Amino acid sequence: MAASIKVDLASPPDRKRLVAQIMVGNEQWAELNQEQRDLELEFYTRSDGRPWVLSFDDAVGALNLARQRLIG
Repeated sequence: MAASIKVDLASPPDRKRLVAQIMVGNEQWAELNQEQRDLELEFYTRSDGRPWVLSFDDAVGALNLARQRLIG
């Protein structure tokens, strides 16, 4: 996984359970949460309005790591 992508667990005040925040550099790319029965993935827009361009393998690796950290 690219060094600029990281996954952190967080407890936002608007969520009942922990979430996995996926960051690209200093911006949040996505959030994986388990507020419902199934995991839900929420994507965020870039602050500069440009589209995210990530390698497929890096993106899938980050999502798998987020899932692993969130639900074990």
